[in-house]
Amino acid sequence: MSVTSTNPGYDAHCAEWQMMDDALGGEEAIKSNTKYLPKPSGMVEAEKQDSSNRYLYESYRDRAQYEHWVRDSLRSMMGMVSRLQPEIELPEGMKGMLDNATSDGFGLKQLFFRMVRQAVSHGRVPVVVNMDEDGLPYFSTYKTTNAINWKTENVGGRQDLTLAVFREFREKDPDNEYSHETIQVYRVYKLIDGVCHSGVLDEKGVVVDEFKALGTSDAGGQLLKGLDYLPVIYCGSTDNSPDVDEVPLLTMARAAIKSYQLSADYFTSLHYTSHPQPWVSGMEDDKGLSVTGPSAAWDLGERGSCGYLEFQGAGIEAVRTAMQDQKGAALEAGAKVMDVSGIESGEARKARQDDQHATLHSIVITVAEAIEQGLRYAAEWAGYKPEHVTFSVQPEFSVPGVDPQVATQLLQAAMAGKISNDTYWHYITTGKFPEHDYDFEALRIENPGGIIDEQE
Repeated sequence: MSVTSTNPGYDAHCAEWQMMDDALGGEEAIKSNTKYLPKPSGMVEAEKQDSSNRYLYESYRDRAQYEHWVRDSLRSMMGMVSRLQPEIELPEGMKGMLDNATSDGFGLKQLFFRMVRQAVSHGRVPVVVNMDEDGLPYFSTYKTTNAINWKTENVGGRQDLTLAVFREFREKDPDNEYSHETIQVYRVYKLIDGVCHSGVLDEKGVVVDEFKALGTSDAGGQLLKGLDYLPVIYCGSTDNSPDVDEVPLLTMARAAIKSYQLSADYFTSLHYTSHPQPWVSGMEDDKGLSVTGPSAAWDLGERGSCGYLEFQGAGIEAVRTAMQDQKGAALEAGAKVMDVSGIESGEARKARQDDQHATLHSIVITVAEAIEQGLRYAAEWAGYKPEHVTFSVQPEFSVPGVDPQVATQLLQAAMAGKISNDTYWHYITTGKFPEHDYDFEALRIENPGGIIDEQE
């Protein structure tokens, strides 16, 4: 087996992920791949006889209409998620991640939105916690199709991740500032003698970047404590295990593609109905018809005759009904994913969903748990206490109202030092009271910033 080997779960679901990429890519992406609209047998035979007859399929494909149900539904869902406000607590030395938590310089809130979007569209968000050269933690996220291999083994009686391989792309010619050519390399995370190591190999398995142990180091770069786990999380649509979860919008994507296929027949039938085929017979040999249309006159001779072959289109209505059925199926699938009703807790809601169907509610909870797990990895790696890290999101998609009388009373209490300013601000911006006990509120009053250092 080589570094390019893939996990069986990857092989089983890669086609679904590619379909979602194309479904979100829109009409151009769908029409550029003939697998979504196979050529009718008549067109195949016509092209065999003369390659110039490919225009028949091109016209057939161009008349088809791909509906952007998947893209529009995802946009609507993210509009609902954008109202959510994560509650974040970090050690003093990690507070910079609030505004700079990703490899491209975005904060934790933006990371949360990105992960929710990918979890909804693909059901899987591979995430890796890293440290930069200054010892500051950050998150790297990968496309679902680029997390090609993973492996779990029994470690101390538990199933832990022992291998993770990610496909990456590097510039082929870094010295050419105008070039966009890339080469594929493979970043590998694995346990060696109980310590996580990371390195980069090329497609032939040749080492590009040497394997290095990950963990806490001193000022001279000497490893003090190595990580005994892989700082890799596979955030899913129903849980965060390495196993592949369902793709929430897959049913909608399939309905959209089926509607696209039906529309090709539907609009082609309408075209033929609107443009009957003229025919002539019995013409003299020296007669010729070079043009047709309402401005042309035909001289058929004494024995010539003509007429039109009209397309009856008996099945047009059946095709249109089938297209409406696919639209209904797509809307139903989207409604199930966008099921945000109810007030039960996240765990109770997950238990109620016996079919493990991923909803926006459960996805938000799962993504928040994944980010919190990653932050705790980062805290331990950076030398802080993981229990002092919190990242939680209450998936309440309705906008609660702010009671003016309650807001006034809270302002008076904050000015009198009875509650913290953070609690007052939290209420007037979200319409909710923060979820913490009295002792923590007392500490917030003493420390207006609201961050309690682990040394205290």
